[in-house]
Amino acid sequence: MRWPGTEGVFSAVKRKFGENCVSRSVKGLEAEGYQRTWVYDYINQRAKTEEKSQN
Repeated sequence: MRWPGTEGVFSAVKRKFGENCVSRSVKGLEAEGYQRTWVYDYINQRAKTEEKSQN
């Protein structure tokens, strides 16, 4: 069983970036996952800030 709280986040990230990883090593896959998550979070935070400034 998966916890719904994290499953929603994983699904959102997969929809945004896809499930394709180009790294070949385990370290590379981990780094790529962290980078994609960081970029996704940055994009969301920026969108929220822009939305607040427009209102």
